[in-house]
Amino acid sequence: MELKVFSLILLFIIAIKCIESKKPVRTFLVVEDWRPEKKPLTEFTVYDSSEKNRLYLIRTIFTDLDTIIRTDYRAKKIVGNVEGEWTNRIFNVSLSIYDKTSDEWIDGTMGCDRIYFTSYFSFLWNGEKVVFKSYNFSKTIKICKQMPGPLVAQFRYRSLWRSVFIYKYDLKIYDTNVPDVVFLLGLTIIHHNEQLPKDNMWC
Repeated sequence: MELKVFSLILLFIIAIKCIESKKPVRTFLVVEDWRPEKKPLTEFTVYDSSEKNRLYLIRTIFTDLDTIIRTDYRAKKIVGNVEGEWTNRIFNVSLSIYDKTSDEWIDGTMGCDRIYFTSYFSFLWNGEKVVFKSYNFSKTIKICKQMPGPLVAQFRYRSLWRSVFIYKYDLKIYDTNVPDVVFLLGLTIIHHNEQLPKDNMWC
């Protein structure tokens, strides 16, 4: 029995080391632009690994249906958007992302579920399912294909406290098949969800 427990612990440690040693193929810094006052949704600027060059802008529109738009700063064009209702425990979200390979816009959906202290946000787009796993007491948001499944990306809060400073996230991407826009739009929705009063949270 003791040997079995030891083996399980050893496997767990090895699994953690494998994740830690996995090298990202791309890294970004995602910075909150300003605290929303009249706007209910936070906006972000995305920088490259040098933290100097702006790559993407994440902008929001507040109407009957909230909208999040991601713009390629270099090409000056919109490359993805999310819209729907996501407050007062209503979650009805659709998304559309530009696919470079087919040169077409492809629609998708997003859902959420909560189990105890963990929220799961799932993207279905172009035959891919990507799940964001956000823990209440963790600074890291892990992103996997399916659940459980291989780690494809992760966000991590850079600041010590979530609510004191301007939010900064380090994004590490380990998969080349999932567009960056999926991760960035997902982060914006999760960030907004965590800022809502508990009675209004969707997930």
